[in-house]
Amino acid sequence: MYTREVLISLFAGVWSAALIISSWNPISATSLSLRWIVNTVNNPWNAKFLILIMLMGAGAALIYKSGSVLALENWMGNAVRTSRDSQILTWMIGMFIFIDSYTSTIVTGNATRDVSMKNKTSREAHSYILDSTTAPVTTFGPVSNWIGYQVSMIAAGFAAAGITAEQIGVTPYAVFLRSIPWNFYCLLAFFTVGFVAITQRYYGPMLDAEWRSRKEGKLMKDGAEALSDISTDVGEQSSKNPKLLNFFLPIISLLVVSVFSMWWLGDGYQAGVSIAQAFQETDIALALLYGSFAFVFFALIGALAYQTMSLSEASDAIIDGFKTMVIAAAIIILAWTIGHATDQVGTAEYVVNILMNIGLPGRALPIIIFLAAMFISFTTGTSWGTMAILTPIAVSTGYELVGFSIVPVLMGILFGGAIFGDHVSPISDTTVMSSIFAGSDHIDHVSSQIPYALTAAGVTIFTLVLYALGIDSVLILLTTAFVLMIILIVALNKYDAKRKGLPEIMPTAEEIKAGITSSKIKVFNKIATAAAAFYLIYMISIFLFANLAS
Repeated sequence: MYTREVLISLFAGVWSAALIISSWNPISATSLSLRWIVNTVNNPWNAKFLILIMLMGAGAALIYKSGSVLALENWMGNAVRTSRDSQILTWMIGMFIFIDSYTSTIVTGNATRDVSMKNKTSREAHSYILDSTTAPVTTFGPVSNWIGYQVSMIAAGFAAAGITAEQIGVTPYAVFLRSIPWNFYCLLAFFTVGFVAITQRYYGPMLDAEWRSRKEGKLMKDGAEALSDISTDVGEQSSKNPKLLNFFLPIISLLVVSVFSMWWLGDGYQAGVSIAQAFQETDIALALLYGSFAFVFFALIGALAYQTMSLSEASDAIIDGFKTMVIAAAIIILAWTIGHATDQVGTAEYVVNILMNIGLPGRALPIIIFLAAMFISFTTGTSWGTMAILTPIAVSTGYELVGFSIVPVLMGILFGGAIFGDHVSPISDTTVMSSIFAGSDHIDHVSSQIPYALTAAGVTIFTLVLYALGIDSVLILLTTAFVLMIILIVALNKYDAKRKGLPEIMPTAEEIKAGITSSKIKVFNKIATAAAAFYLIYMISIFLFANLAS
């Protein structure tokens, strides 16, 4: 945070762990660090993912350079006229691409980045909306690679606790379904994005960023540097025959091929294999690799078919797209490596042992698990790694201290705590991806998102205290959490705006230019109404999905 040099800081963290293991020998520590990095790249899953993100960069570059984003802007131009509209649109699109957080970030970011910039949305706000929408929605689906992974972790927890589905009459998948209403952090973080976008009530660094962007036209603060910017790295869009199909066809192919590949690679075509089982057993990285190849392929075919680019220009765009992902790849490799490094020195186990030995009663266990998940995911930057570390411990401990009834509670709380790290850790891969596809300065994205993540985490802890005191109803706890979240957002907005001498409700750039600083927004225009309706439908479907376990 202090140096703002992510790559150097990441390597310093890796080297520090290696130094401890090497008995403080700096030469051995350097050698060990480099071996760790090589092993990280050689990991089959990681290798697939690195190729995947390079292809994503190439596909995004082709879509942009072919002029399809320009066609999209022309299509949406009459409906999206303000920064508020563009923010709500970003939230709404991210809501429905829930099969994978990377896919959602890439698709939503590409679809809305230019229209957000045109309407003077700060890049901090755009990256926040991407990050705090895409990661939470993939956690509870209804269908995503995250769900398959989380179910597999619950199954591992069953094994660690020495229990079977036949013994307790509940499958790991059913436990996941029951855990969804208890995933307080993700539900609150997702809701907060929409509430802030609709009401335009900001606080913390985001308030300053939005005022700067709308008043001065500076999408990033002075001295900030975008982690990646397609318009700079790839060049200007082609104005030759821009087609909307060139935008939607590659994205649809990415989604369709990815989902179909997940199902196929998980043996979903075999008799007796359910969709849930297929997504649990699939090779996620390979499925997304196939999807990303389809993404590039159809972007290339569309550009050539409509003659928006020559073959030579398309080839150059692909190479330029690879270049946009080089820094991201370096950060992700080091982020994976520091996760391995913290595992080698036992960071997670040390933290868990401290928390488990406090001696709190069994009903307080969700608080302990949530705090442990928050800390581990923040320090390691990996939500999946956090789930892998804590799930066996949480299932075993909860089953032993309280009984099976607390296991779904612990799973929901744990998954939410793991996502917290994706929102506040500068070394999280999803945080990096959000910075890339919003064209944001990475540290500015993290620092401006932290206040909202901490607010959601604080409300979650408060509801867990109520649970520890004997309130079992998830409906009462969730209602309390949402009401408290709204009160806190409004209160923090009023306090921070008054302290900084800025308007509580952020006016549009046009209003500021006209000297109007006390905006009276129409809360539910067409876009806001559509987004709110989609949100309600989506959440109702999610809770109906969760009730399938009963």
